[in-house]
Amino acid sequence: MYTKENLINDIEKMGIKSTDTLLIHSSLKSVGEVEGKGETVLDSFMEVVNNGLLIFPTHTWGYIRNDGDIFDKNNSDSNVGALTNIARKNPNFIRSNHPTHSVCAYGKNAKEYIELDNNVSTPTDPKGCFGILKDMNAKILFLGAKLSKNTFVHSIEEFMNVPNRFTPNKFHFTSKDNEIVREYNVYRHYNKECPHISDNYEKLLPLMLKYGIATKGTIGDSESYLIDAKGCFDLVVRILTNDIDALSTNKDISNY
Repeated sequence: MYTKENLINDIEKMGIKSTDTLLIHSSLKSVGEVEGKGETVLDSFMEVVNNGLLIFPTHTWGYIRNDGDIFDKNNSDSNVGALTNIARKNPNFIRSNHPTHSVCAYGKNAKEYIELDNNVSTPTDPKGCFGILKDMNAKILFLGAKLSKNTFVHSIEEFMNVPNRFTPNKFHFTSKDNEIVREYNVYRHYNKECPHISDNYEKLLPLMLKYGIATKGTIGDSESYLIDAKGCFDLVVRILTNDIDALSTNKDISNY
């Protein structure tokens, strides 16, 4: 059984520092048996990133899908993992208002950061909470999570205007924060030829390891990867500049 001290040691060995901006995609189950369970895992990251900004996706795209659906930022469950729900319920974290792709954040400038999602019309606006990561010297940790979960790449594809990524029409959603109500008109991710376009993001990992954009480590039992957001952005832009559909199929990108 892992203790908080074990996890903190593993996190620091991954190269994560106290002042980092760190977004975590997670599989809590992958970490193994932990004393204090998921709360201890969260506490460990909060203790390490104690002078930076710690971010978890708290997406609701799995069930906020139809015109008129209501997202309640204080009560709507995240559909992207157990650790994200533990984080969103932690009183030290604050959650953004994005109806389908919210995040929750703790630490330096967290309020200003989540407010980037207040006026968006796409799932991962290049100027929203995901797109801005490239400008924040951010790191993205895949804690036992597959690289297909790399939501940041969606924002790069938006930046590059990759075709066939959105529904033809916008959806009207309501976002509630106690008495504050915001109305959103937002496209949803959609590609009729490949319903799970992000599965193709897995093929970026060998290139990111090759160029030092990604490093591999272990946290508890979890095989994990730490990605530099700016390096990832530059790599994907280079690939898409050469072939705008490079991530739309299982095309070989190993020569980039």
